Amino acid sequence: MYDILIEKIRYNYLILFFLSIVIIVFSTLLSLKSGPYGGILIIAISLVPFVQIYNKIIEKDEMLSEKIKSKKNIFLRYREYFTISFIIFFASIIGFYISYLINHNLFYPQIQTIESIRRDIIALSYANAIHTNNFFTYILYNNMMVLLLFFAFSIIFGAGAIYLLLWNASIIGVFLGLKASEYMSNNIIHKFILVPAISLIEILPHGILEFLGYFLAALAGNILSIAFIKNLDRESLENILSDSLTLFVLAILFIFIAAVIEAL
Repeated sequence: MYDILIEKIRYNYLILFFLSIVIIVFSTLLSLKSGPYGGILIIAISLVPFVQIYNKIIEKDEMLSEKIKSKKNIFLRYREYFTISFIIFFASIIGFYISYLINHNLFYPQIQTIESIRRDIIALSYANAIHTNNFFTYILYNNMMVLLLFFAFSIIFGAGAIYLLLWNASIIGVFLGLKASEYMSNNIIHKFILVPAISLIEILPHGILEFLGYFLAALAGNILSIAFIKNLDRESLENILSDSLTLFVLAILFIFIAAVIEAL
């Protein structure tokens, strides 16, 4: 049954999208009595199925060696892993947004993180640094730290970067929930659909590039960890090292561009 589900996910990403939302919401229901730090427990519970899904997809990739040796564009060769990460991330944002609406009291760590970011930005603004290199440096430093964590977690734990992926998705999901709760209106569609959607769109200009950088860093680490999972020949190992370095450099480039856009 489990193998059948994995095969369906590989050929129909819509299943993965809705399954990811269900996993987050179900984990939330299991964590309702866990108190203000329930947001961490939700991530921990969700990790189990997500890591299993990711690892099973890698195990079932019978054509991996051929993909590595292929002369195709690097994004085309690893598009399955990249697409899966992307779908899990955006579906998890929706899942955490729904979870926040179910019980906002579970997300104290996420709310504290959002408030900390807001305070830092306000402090920079009062220091007249909001339009200077100081703000750019602040953004770039924080995002580079996250990128390095994605890369390191992916190498050490294989699919371990999914934890960071879920944490960042929870931050955005809770942020959308806060935006909805702050909007004073009796119009349910405006309050719970349009306001969060607009808030998400406002993040996208730099957010898409940031997410892309994180996913590329995670993929760079993942394909290195694959070298330890799969029994690959010397040529494949050399190609993996080359691909991993290329992806990591591209990740840094996207993070740099995103920081420039956000600082403008």
